[in-house]
Amino acid sequence: MMRLKVLASAGALAALTALAGCASSPQTPYGKVAGDYAGVLPCADCSGISTQLQMRNDDDVAGTYELRSVREGKSDQVLVTRGNFLVLENAGPQQLPLVYQLKGADGNTIYNLRPLDDGNLLVLDNEMRTSQTGADMTLKRR
Repeated sequence: MMRLKVLASAGALAALTALAGCASSPQTPYGKVAGDYAGVLPCADCSGISTQLQMRNDDDVAGTYELRSVREGKSDQVLVTRGNFLVLENAGPQQLPLVYQLKGADGNTIYNLRPLDDGNLLVLDNEMRTSQTGADMTLKRR
């Protein structure tokens, strides 16, 4: 009976040690960005593009997303895009430390997103630069 208690105690200690190790290990860029985001992005021929983005961390080395967009004042149709996202380091002409690049099913780039200190994502242009229009290009974490 004493031997069972010792084994049970050793098992519990091993489980706690494993959990503590997980908590102290650094989170990958895929895990950091996982979550839901929303915002209204500017639109040339409508009042704005209502955007909902869900990013998922598949296994700390890959990520997927689902993007839902509605062109406000133009259509009620929800456009759904799914795909993978890449983590780019030292990206673009400004050598941004981290950019998330959403890829469509055919490999085309949907959005380039720069993480902000507050947990939100800033939509960049095709050259990975901040928009100069002054429009709010932020997708806010929900």
